[in-house]
Amino acid sequence: MKRTFKIFTGIILIVMAAAGIATSGEYDGLQIKPVTISALKALRLPKDNRNYFFLQAIGNDTCIVIGDFTTMDKRIVYILDKNADNTIDAVVDYYPEYKRMFVRKESASKFFNKDIAQLKRDIISGKVFEGNFTDHMYSMKELDSLVKNWDEAAIGHDVYGFNVSYYDIDTPGKVAGLFSYGKRPGGYYLQFITYFYKLRVVGEEYPKINYAVYCKDTNDPVVKETVEKLFQYRQPLSAMTSK
Repeated sequence: MKRTFKIFTGIILIVMAAAGIATSGEYDGLQIKPVTISALKALRLPKDNRNYFFLQAIGNDTCIVIGDFTTMDKRIVYILDKNADNTIDAVVDYYPEYKRMFVRKESASKFFNKDIAQLKRDIISGKVFEGNFTDHMYSMKELDSLVKNWDEAAIGHDVYGFNVSYYDIDTPGKVAGLFSYGKRPGGYYLQFITYFYKLRVVGEEYPKINYAVYCKDTNDPVVKETVEKLFQYRQPLSAMTSK
């Protein structure tokens, strides 16, 4: 699926570029590789102080990164869940204005939640993007609607799962975001990408962080829970051939 998803995403990006659509994708490279504490230094303070959240689960580890910029103490919060067992193993507050970093038991950020399983669910569901001065990121609300109604025009089959296109409501055929989910021999995958979203006043907006969720080869219980719920609508080919 990994190769298929990359090819599919690449085609979409080429089409969007040809159509004159700018995508930000500034931190895509960071998000698709395991985020380390030192990698936080590559994340800068957004000019508009817009907050962001993303969930990453690759292999045995899961992490959550929170950009909390609407307070006096602007910080990036890194939460590490080693072995993906819904237990917080490390919390780091990085202050990009001062390039200072502190390892703590908890963050003072208002977005920090000791219940890391719930925090994961809130990112996947899109709850954290509601009323928290963030970009609008496509989430389970959009994905569930497409899969529940099984929109054949939007859903592409893979051996291990599905790729789902979220089209711009005003321009037929124009992809605003992509979803991917499934289960490979190495574990589950779940990926939510937002290329652009619409605002009435300024038109199209492009999020600084494209991935709200990037998970692959993981058995994180929340990711597993989410994918298995989606499989209730339809099973992938791999599940059918294994019976």
